[in-house]
Amino acid sequence: MPDQHQPDDACSLAVSGEIDIASVEDLLEDARRCLEQGPQAMTLDLAGVTFIDSSGLGALVRIRNDAAQQGTQVTLDRMPATARRLFQVSGLDQVFEIRDEDEA
Repeated sequence: MPDQHQPDDACSLAVSGEIDIASVEDLLEDARRCLEQGPQAMTLDLAGVTFIDSSGLGALVRIRNDAAQQGTQVTLDRMPATARRLFQVSGLDQVFEIRDEDEA
């Protein structure tokens, strides 16, 4: 489940567990609430994510697209290696800004 933190003009969601068909609506709702605040930047901390399926990837793309419509930059932070590989295979690593823990 996402945990929401909002410093100044940024919004941060710490996402944990599985991002799949059963959890994407909760993630989308939490992201919508963040975006309603009008942040310039949104960070999704994925360190606690154990699994992402195609519906999870679709939800992350939707969050990015919704954010882009209002000029908010989305960064994926601390992505687990298994998820990073999925992003590389799907080409989404070219679409998202992905930051490693040591880059924070």
